[in-house]
Amino acid sequence: MSVSATCGVRAHAGLLAQELSREDVSCSTCWLSRSDDSLPAARAQVSAWTRELAGELERGRPDAILLHYSVFAYSYRGLPFFVHPTLSVARRSRIPVIAVMHELVYPWTIGGWRGKAWALSQRALLIDVMQASAAVVATADFRLDWLASRRWLPRRPAALAPVFSNLPAPTVERRTERRGGVVGLFGYSYEGAAVSLVLDALRLLGEQGVDAQLVLLGAPGRSSPAAERWLSLARERGVARALSFSGSLPAQELSNALAECDVLLFVGAHGPSSRKGTLAGSLASGRPLVALDGPRRWSELMQAEAACVVEPTAEALADAIHALFADEGLREALGARGRAFAEERMGVGRTAKAVRGLLDQVVAPTTAS
Repeated sequence: MSVSATCGVRAHAGLLAQELSREDVSCSTCWLSRSDDSLPAARAQVSAWTRELAGELERGRPDAILLHYSVFAYSYRGLPFFVHPTLSVARRSRIPVIAVMHELVYPWTIGGWRGKAWALSQRALLIDVMQASAAVVATADFRLDWLASRRWLPRRPAALAPVFSNLPAPTVERRTERRGGVVGLFGYSYEGAAVSLVLDALRLLGEQGVDAQLVLLGAPGRSSPAAERWLSLARERGVARALSFSGSLPAQELSNALAECDVLLFVGAHGPSSRKGTLAGSLASGRPLVALDGPRRWSELMQAEAACVVEPTAEALADAIHALFADEGLREALGARGRAFAEERMGVGRTAKAVRGLLDQVVAPTTAS
């Protein structure tokens, strides 16, 4: 289920379905792209879709259901109204469900009273999701730990499968003749993105005589609240002229735009995590990545030295960017390690093998593909 035209989860599901064919698993897709205009309209859309889903399951009688679960896609204004109708169809079919857990619940600690209402209701419905599932796939090790540590959640067989890049390989070479250096940021609208810190680093680079341009890549683009926040804070620091926005781009153009940058950033507040498609896409571009450290940094990434992970300060970020601008060999080596890591540790094949392994556990041997 999706609530926007640009949906990383839907792209993830499509690529995974293609890759599963290599594991002798054929997939058909039943997906709802719904509007969020009003609750009655959304209910009507979901009701029609669940009837269609029930018919598909009855006619096709698949061996298993792969449920892509991102809680806000099954919610209206943060409240998970559409989880139960979807799970009811799956339960009635008596077909085992493997849930791919993209986004589980909203945290308790942010969002005020509204955030607490989201957190409580989403946790209550997560119990239903786990009860209805025969097995689950989590996209980060800390999420596996979280699911296992909650006594109020049913226990299910689980596997780890990092989020893979939804983007095709770039088809352009990086431009070498340019004035200054270009820093790209894919995923600038995430809640918790370190906006002020990045802009302070950009200001410090300017004070050091480094001509750095910051390109904010992909959706939502210049005409968005996220962009207005970036621009407002950039004006306060006198660096607004160094900012630009690519806007929403087709997948190939976005991949090419990433590959044309000198340095890429990952600035999530919790550190570089295996659950982020923007991290996978940035690494897969082959450009050197600088990431801010945080409590949920991915140990595999750190051990492979696939990114330059720095303390979350403007000074550390500016120093790392400056060092990469100044040393082409360092840039190319780091970019190559990042691309290799994305292919080997974050590729779609790893997720397909995890799903195949769970299928072998939950589907009766006489019916397994």
